[in-house]
Amino acid sequence: MKKLEEYKSGEYIKMNDYKAFIPSKINYNWGWDDTKLDKLLAEANRQIGELNAYSLLIPNVDLYIKMHVKIEANKSSRIEGTRTTVEEDLLDVSDVNPEKRDDWEEVQNYVKATNYGVQRISEGFPVCTRLIREIHKILMTGVRGEHKTPGEFRTSQNWIGGSMPSTAVYVPPPHTEVAECLSDFEKFINNEEIDTPDLIKIAILHYQFESIHPFLDGNGRIGRLLVPLYIQSKGMLQKSCLYISDYIERNKDTYYDMLTRVRTRNDMIGWIKFFLEAVIETSKTAKEKFRKVVELTMEMDKVILDLPVKSENAKKVINVLYNEPIINRKKIIEITNMKSSTLKDTVNVLLENNIIIETTGYSRNQVFAFQKYIDLFLK
Repeated sequence: MKKLEEYKSGEYIKMNDYKAFIPSKINYNWGWDDTKLDKLLAEANRQIGELNAYSLLIPNVDLYIKMHVKIEANKSSRIEGTRTTVEEDLLDVSDVNPEKRDDWEEVQNYVKATNYGVQRISEGFPVCTRLIREIHKILMTGVRGEHKTPGEFRTSQNWIGGSMPSTAVYVPPPHTEVAECLSDFEKFINNEEIDTPDLIKIAILHYQFESIHPFLDGNGRIGRLLVPLYIQSKGMLQKSCLYISDYIERNKDTYYDMLTRVRTRNDMIGWIKFFLEAVIETSKTAKEKFRKVVELTMEMDKVILDLPVKSENAKKVINVLYNEPIINRKKIIEITNMKSSTLKDTVNVLLENNIIIETTGYSRNQVFAFQKYIDLFLK
């Protein structure tokens, strides 16, 4: 067994006018002496266990997880520089400001990539380099990084920060080393002969993926997406509802510092502690959001009984809004098959009672938002 206290991160090798970092192999059975790490690990496992139990008790949980994924897509993409709000990401493409459409497309791709990964894992497919490439292809196709070989590991040098490797903040391994690094990475993912706890493994895996940086673009987003997919694949969560990008975005400087400290000071334990704290807080937050959503749905069920329109029509519209919390009139009609006049009466009552809001200020081509519902996920 290897001790995390004795972890050596790797070595820098001299290239032309820069140094590239080659991370050391990770496919070992890892142990440690740090009791604080034990305590954090126990708490993280407890919180995930509670989240798992809670998610299985909630009716319509898949609907709320869908919203959870959209928030994750926004936060993870914002870390990489996109600038759409969650509300903009929820719009139909025709309602998005043309200047923001590139950012909008990137976020939609992240949602598609997440849903694809979750589906593959639920079918029993393992987390592996093949799945990672498939997800990357979905993430990068048709957006700004599409010229950067979607779904293919890089065959040239990349770097982080600066205009060239010699001025970069970090230079990952040369492309000639990527295959060997990923082979070790993949073996560690699926090594059933070691008893390193899964949350420790995924913390190490996330760091290792970011250090290898195997794609020309999209590494950060794929690295963050690996976390829920791995946790789901190990059966810790039956519903994929743990997404840590919001925590990372709020603690972005610390996140990058902790990853850098592993490379510069061999401080893998420091990074794992940060990661476990992210898991603990995110699990607590997810439980709280689900609790508030259940409260809201119960409240809505009561409120619509007292509205001066048919409660079944109000219920139809509200149910659509749980699925698509920002939506235009035409789409509601398509989904519900309600008559235009019936929908108009129903929507007017929902507006008058502040259950929904109209976001455009126009009398035509109106867009409605279930803002109370959206706000639960943003707090």
